[in-house]
Amino acid sequence: MPELPEVETVVRTLETLILQRKIEDVLVHTPSIVYFNDGFKEQLINQTIQSFSRRGKYIIIHLSDCFLIIHLRMEGRFFINTSFERANKHVHVSFQLDDHRVLHYQDTRKFGRMLITDDVNESLSHIGIEFNDPAFTPKLLFDAMRKSKRSLKAFLLSQEVITGLGNIYVDEVCFRSRIHPETIVNRLKLKHIKIIHHEIKAVLNEAIALGGSSIRTYTNAMGIDGLFQLQLQVHMRAQQPCIVCKKPIIKIIVANRGTYVCTHCQKELK
Repeated sequence: MPELPEVETVVRTLETLILQRKIEDVLVHTPSIVYFNDGFKEQLINQTIQSFSRRGKYIIIHLSDCFLIIHLRMEGRFFINTSFERANKHVHVSFQLDDHRVLHYQDTRKFGRMLITDDVNESLSHIGIEFNDPAFTPKLLFDAMRKSKRSLKAFLLSQEVITGLGNIYVDEVCFRSRIHPETIVNRLKLKHIKIIHHEIKAVLNEAIALGGSSIRTYTNAMGIDGLFQLQLQVHMRAQQPCIVCKKPIIKIIVANRGTYVCTHCQKELK
């Protein structure tokens, strides 16, 4: 958390709030947040925020002469005020803007990271395709899966073939596809993969439309709550009745992650 829909919401929110603003100063309170911290501040001062985009779970801020890539990881978030002083111990980077406002990056776990780059494609070459890229087809998914011995959940979480899916949305995709998350992907037939492909696109589009999910401690950009958690069919519903068969949802561990599954509706294909 946050996953692709939450990051997309952050991007859209920041775009409405600070587009075309110039960065006048930068405070790095926690150097470990920034890759290659030397010169980070100097590179950003006097840069204008020209646009925003997203790749998987990464925020990309397009500046005058470079790009700032931000990965929020587990608890990263932004807020804006008019004070350049550190608001609390969880604020790690602050950006003074030319309209007297300050964009603060806050992260209780300090897992988030920032990187300045001249080449976004090279910096993010390790991640897979976007779910809404026309090149993301059932055939692409089938070709990748038949070479893999991973479970369905581990495969979707890996970010190597398709990027942006995390624990919440993988659980939802597996349930809607009626496939057990421990199913080894090279056992899936094309008919199964077509369903998985469809559900990936459907789940992510629905989640983006609702601003993502706000669960546990995570709230989206600027305190905006997503609403997709109200639509979750299986994730975080342990011991509650399945919406299809009414049998209880169970929680297991798959790919080292807490996983919610209906063992009646979701069969492991062998």
